[in-house]
Amino acid sequence: MENTETKQFNPENREAKEIITSKIELRFFRHAEKESDKNKSDEEIELTETGRRQAVEKSKGTDISQVVAFGSPRKRTQQTAGLVMGGQLDEITGNESIEELKEKLNKELKVGSKIGIDKRLDFNIDFSTDFGKKALEAVKNGEYLKFLVEQSDILAEPFKNSDTETYSGMAGRVAEIVKKYLAIAPRWDKLAQDESKNYEDTLKRFLGTHQGIGESFLAKVIEQTKGKVERDVFVSALNNQGFDFAEGFDIKIETVDDKDQNIHISFKKEKDGQVLFEYDEIVPTEIIENLIPTKSKEE
Repeated sequence: MENTETKQFNPENREAKEIITSKIELRFFRHAEKESDKNKSDEEIELTETGRRQAVEKSKGTDISQVVAFGSPRKRTQQTAGLVMGGQLDEITGNESIEELKEKLNKELKVGSKIGIDKRLDFNIDFSTDFGKKALEAVKNGEYLKFLVEQSDILAEPFKNSDTETYSGMAGRVAEIVKKYLAIAPRWDKLAQDESKNYEDTLKRFLGTHQGIGESFLAKVIEQTKGKVERDVFVSALNNQGFDFAEGFDIKIETVDDKDQNIHISFKKEKDGQVLFEYDEIVPTEIIENLIPTKSKEE
């Protein structure tokens, strides 16, 4: 059902008194092209030379002091996120393995890492089940996203362990990540405005994931704010399959007047100079909350 509270994003339409005091920027994207190596487990598969180049081409900026990258437990997503985050740094050649990349990006850190793991960015489909077989068939037919959006929730109902790999399940996991940063936003706003801390006003996170996960979240948001027809236009713009390598969308959590948060979600699909699809909206917090399964909210 279309939500009339959603606002087309246009800075000029904002009230003059509205001041953005801090931001948290989240970039969700599919991993870049992966290598094919039957001697490695899927978790160990990294990017090809082309894939590393794809990730570096998405990179912007050379200050990563307030930036962290996350991937799933599969190395290709971590490598993609790390290269998108730090690809413009002088010391990054774009030829680094995931371990070499971590070593370079972490060299100034006393504790922690610039590349973390979030299991919510991973997929876990058992392709031996009836549900898994249908999902795999959809992938092979180039209709994975269409399958997720139109069939997966219903088909997975009989399978207790398959609900997290459905349209609603995957959208909910991304929504949980967004909610995490919504909770962080007020504390970040105070830090960003504390002159003694000397922080810039924007905190950035780069999140590498797998085909179907980010798309499910964005499709759900489009469905809730623009309706199912517009959602289907989005699915069609992605050729019914999903994001291309290293493609994704942006979320900006903007703290306004020291207290309220705007959730600004944007995505643009272009081909040969033509815009195939564009979404650029301020999305109500309630929509993000409602995507999270009740069980996860209770936990």
